[in-house]
Amino acid sequence: MSTIAWIILLILLIPAIGLLLWVILAASFVRVPTGNLGLLIVHGRATETTLPPGLHFVFALRRRMVVMYPAVEMTYRARGGAEAADQTALENTGPAVSLFLGDRTSVTLSYTVRFRLLPDQLRFVHERYGPGGIFGMVRDRSTQVVSSALGRTEITVDDLFGPSRDASQQAISSELAEVLDADGLELSRFLFGTSELGRTGEVIQAISRARHELEQERVDAATRLARAANDLELEDSKATTGEAAWRYRETDLWRELIARRETLNIGLQSMARGPVPGTSSTTPPVPGQTEQQR
Repeated sequence: MSTIAWIILLILLIPAIGLLLWVILAASFVRVPTGNLGLLIVHGRATETTLPPGLHFVFALRRRMVVMYPAVEMTYRARGGAEAADQTALENTGPAVSLFLGDRTSVTLSYTVRFRLLPDQLRFVHERYGPGGIFGMVRDRSTQVVSSALGRTEITVDDLFGPSRDASQQAISSELAEVLDADGLELSRFLFGTSELGRTGEVIQAISRARHELEQERVDAATRLARAANDLELEDSKATTGEAAWRYRETDLWRELIARRETLNIGLQSMARGPVPGTSSTTPPVPGQTEQQR
């Protein structure tokens, strides 16, 4: 080949080689968005390489892809009434757990589980559950732990109230953390929600209301005794004090009138509807009143 031919060949090859290198290098850079972890997949198999958020160089001359997983906390809420709008990549809602306590009390319990992926266990999570199976696994594990912990014979309904509730919550949190750690997840927090006790809850509320109503009756009894004593004192001295002595009762009289408004409304509605069937609508005659006056 002549020199001119070599020069022309180089002029054509150098840009082509440069363009090829540019394409390869551009395809070798992988950007992991903020709040995500990237798991490197080579030839369809997961590797131990976990890519943190940022720009990474992964040589493109091999069949590789990067699967994204959340790097931030995810939340699973067991509360019932899950809607499609409640299901997101970071938050999922499932049914509340119905179980029996150790004393055979039926309860429907809501709770919240906050967790995050362990970066060094990302390959294990991918091969066992995948991106779409994490919340299902958390639901099953949490249901199992909560039902087992609250179903022990020493657990009673009192353990869902007051300081015992905090102790039960902490015990379940510790046990659930160990279970999730074996599945490649780190438990951030476990929180109890509402507890539906059915008929037992109604009995508990009735007992609580009765205690407070009894205390209210004691206070009202003391008030009524003081009022009766004042009325008796005024009755003895009304000849000298006149009407001014009774003005302090004006507020009480208005309060009693407002308290009886429901009874008054019922009476007015009955009058508006007319007489009860089978009764006369005429006003009974007053003794001593003539027919014309009626």
